[in-house]
Amino acid sequence: MNKYENDFVYGRDRLKKLLIATAIGCALSFFMPKYSYVQVAFMCMTCVLFATALVCIFKYCRCPNCGKVIFFGVLAVKSCPRCHRNLVTGKKMRKQ
Repeated sequence: MNKYENDFVYGRDRLKKLLIATAIGCALSFFMPKYSYVQVAFMCMTCVLFATALVCIFKYCRCPNCGKVIFFGVLAVKSCPRCHRNLVTGKKMRKQ
């Protein structure tokens, strides 16, 4: 039994979690003593999480209908900017 409707919904959910973890790592890095090993570790963790978020966007955050990568607004967009179909249901969206 699959919890997600399609790869886009899975990618968007995974991206939210990665961005939250990246923000936490960045904040922890900021509040650690300067030039300590712990600060460097959190900084490296933040960079790795950010790179993983970019990979997640290019792998999963695509329109299920036309295949366009949705980079900007991926967490808020409801329909594909190219084919104007709903990203979850695949139905054609009306103009607003």
